[in-house]
Amino acid sequence: MSAVMTNLDATYPEGSQSFPREQRDLLVDFLKRFGERCVGYSTLQPGLEYFIDEEKGYIAYQSFRHPVLALTGRKMILSNPVCDPADYRAITQAFLAQHPKAIFLQVDQHYASVLEGMGLQVNCFGIETELPIDGFSLDGKLRSKLRQWRNKCQREQVVVEHCKISDVDPAEIRSLSDAWLKNRSGREFTLLMRPFQGRDEEDVYFLTARQRGELIGMTSFDPIYRNKKIVGYYHNLDRICAQAPHGTSAFCVLEAIKQFAEAEIEYVSLGFSPLYGLQEQYRHSRVARFSLGFAYEHLNFLYPFKGNAVHKKKFGGVAKPVYLSSTQGNSIRELLSIIKTLKLL
Repeated sequence: MSAVMTNLDATYPEGSQSFPREQRDLLVDFLKRFGERCVGYSTLQPGLEYFIDEEKGYIAYQSFRHPVLALTGRKMILSNPVCDPADYRAITQAFLAQHPKAIFLQVDQHYASVLEGMGLQVNCFGIETELPIDGFSLDGKLRSKLRQWRNKCQREQVVVEHCKISDVDPAEIRSLSDAWLKNRSGREFTLLMRPFQGRDEEDVYFLTARQRGELIGMTSFDPIYRNKKIVGYYHNLDRICAQAPHGTSAFCVLEAIKQFAEAEIEYVSLGFSPLYGLQEQYRHSRVARFSLGFAYEHLNFLYPFKGNAVHKKKFGGVAKPVYLSSTQGNSIRELLSIIKTLKLL
């Protein structure tokens, strides 16, 4: 077993020359075998560190230190270990033997049960939304808003096409991305949201939206793997210009679903809705539960919690709860450490 504490400066397979090629290849192999979480591909984003068991899999994390909140540091773990679920407990115990102060973020129900079984508090952190592709339809009342957006985009001559990023003029991409970031206070959140790489990436599905030839949007979907096969895609990235018809983002998703259906992809994940649909089923912190609920209702200036949830709800998908847990207890201090790590403050 080896603990690798090196930044990976590219997603794949090209990376920092300081990160051994054989280690990168090992991570990619584990990801393609066990990367069935929607944020699996995000575990190879720039800036993360890795605890690797060369036989079982790996844990991706980011180190956090703060003079008040975490003087001795915390390891912020991104989602489940990338390994066979049967090995979750063993690889977690090995990790905690080296890094006892850790916070687990956006883990699924299976791993949450493992963490509770290890004596940790586990709080609901929000939901992830999945759209099964087989039988997906816009008929009926449930997805009526999606129909309206699709029809509006079609009337206004929005054309969505699958292509490589390298096929698009870099100046167009830069202009759209810069304008988007300006409307987002110039920040890109990392860790839970994989940042835009601006280049072709293995198995990432990229689409552009154009109106009368002008680039008005781009979106990408990260692959979700099972046994070295792509079984789903995670809608990770949107860049939509302010002048684009309302609903362009949703129209891109709908066009992608049509293309995925032809490739027999099982589902699309719309990803994380933080702090929405909090339902506790494990031994948890009541203080954390109250604080997360308060943040959802009153701290939308930090992040559009409500807007995110309302938008994804229009797709009529399947809601799956996700959780957080800290080895130090789910206290206010640990929650503030999460907020600082995600750069919400």
